[in-house]
Amino acid sequence: MEMKSATSSNKVNKDEQVDQHIVPEPRWLEVFLKESFFGTCKAHRRKRNELNRYCINCNVSACGHCVLSDRHVDHKILKVHRYVYKDVVSLSAMEEHIDCSEIQPYKCNKQLVISPNPLPYSGPAQLDDEETCNICSRKLTEPDLYRYCSISCKVKAVQRKADDSAPPFILIPNPQEIQEETSKSQNERTSEPQNEETSEPQPEETSEPQPEETSKPQSLRKRKRKGIPHRAPFF
Repeated sequence: MEMKSATSSNKVNKDEQVDQHIVPEPRWLEVFLKESFFGTCKAHRRKRNELNRYCINCNVSACGHCVLSDRHVDHKILKVHRYVYKDVVSLSAMEEHIDCSEIQPYKCNKQLVISPNPLPYSGPAQLDDEETCNICSRKLTEPDLYRYCSISCKVKAVQRKADDSAPPFILIPNPQEIQEETSKSQNERTSEPQNEETSEPQPEETSEPQPEETSKPQSLRKRKRKGIPHRAPFF
């Protein structure tokens, strides 16, 4: 009885240590993983109005018509695809926002995609631990290269990490930071032409007249006059 109580107390202490090092995930990612897609958009009663996009800045699902409106100008948009009747996103598009390493990718329409949540599995129930996801124990097609079957599984693993050396989530800048960066870039662009105007006349004065002086004598050279004509001798 004493041994059981000691082991149970050790488990509780480990759980408390893990909870102390929980890493908060980005707000948009938390909403994205819980969002349901491919429903009909209520704002646009027309063709191709399925909700197959997600606006990271607004934290809402949207259709193709919503994305073209002024409301989502210059916003970060993720396009959602269907794979085995489940939602998936492009690996290259998702890598711009979070660290997608060690997540099992799949091929869909000749491009690599990853699943926000675990995909259904109909294989054998008992599998080796080395061949399954570290969180949900679903089968991995390439267990030597990947450790998680979906984004949500890696989110849980990163949240429970006890080592600060593990890579954090890659966050997008806030809208205020984006506006500040755009204003700075505009100011730099307006200041650049002034510097160009002062620097342009200098090379014209020094470099251009030199080739003209060297080229004129070559073009004005006269041909030598012919000598006095003489008839060729017969012998």
